[in-house]
Amino acid sequence: MGVPTDISPVILEQIPPTQDRRFEFAELFGNDNPVELELGIGKGRFLILSAADHPERNWVGVEWASRYYRLVAERAAKRGLLNLRVLRDDAARVVRDNIANESIDALHVYFPDPWPKDRHKKRRLIQAPFAREASRILKPGGLVKLATDHEDYAVQMESVFQADPDFEQTFRAVGDDAPEGVTNWEIKFRREGRVIHKFAFARKPRGSA
Repeated sequence: MGVPTDISPVILEQIPPTQDRRFEFAELFGNDNPVELELGIGKGRFLILSAADHPERNWVGVEWASRYYRLVAERAAKRGLLNLRVLRDDAARVVRDNIANESIDALHVYFPDPWPKDRHKKRRLIQAPFAREASRILKPGGLVKLATDHEDYAVQMESVFQADPDFEQTFRAVGDDAPEGVTNWEIKFRREGRVIHKFAFARKPRGSA
C-alpha cells in the first residue's frame, strides 16, 4: 500500500455551530491576498485549476459530500497548492455563520442542486437570504458568479440578485453565448446538449444602494 496523502495543509476544520466564530483568512493563509470562495466544489476541477493558475490569490472550497471533499483535498495536497483550502460542511451555514464581513473578493456557485420538484424548491441555495449574506461577506466590487443548466433555477438565480439592492448585474449569457467553463458538471452537461445559463453580479460600493 502507498503512503496516505497528508491533507492537513489544505483543509479547514469545521467551526462547531455552537461557536460564534469566523474564519480569519489572513491568518489561515499567512498573507493578505484576495480570497475567492466556491460553494459546492464537486470533484474540484475549477478550484484546483484556479489555485494552480492564480497563486497570487487564495481559494476556499466548501463541499458537503465527504467523498468529493477527500478527493479534492488529496489532489490539492499532492500538487502542493498551499493557496487552497477545503472544508466539509453545509455551504449555506458556512456563509451565514463562519465568513466574516467583507472578507471575500469573489463567490462562485456553479451548478448547485436545482431541487426541481415544487415541494423541494425551498431547499435551493440561491434565495433572498443567501443574497443578503453574499452582500455581507463580499468586499465592495466583489463578484458573485453563478451557473446552472436548469432553466427554472436560472430564472430564480437572476431574479434573486436583480432584486437585491446591493448588487448590479455585470454579465448574462445563455446557451451558445455562455463561455465554456471547466467544472466537471459543465463538461458533462455540455456533452449532453443542455443549455447553460451564466450570470455575474457585482457588490455595489457601501452606501450606494
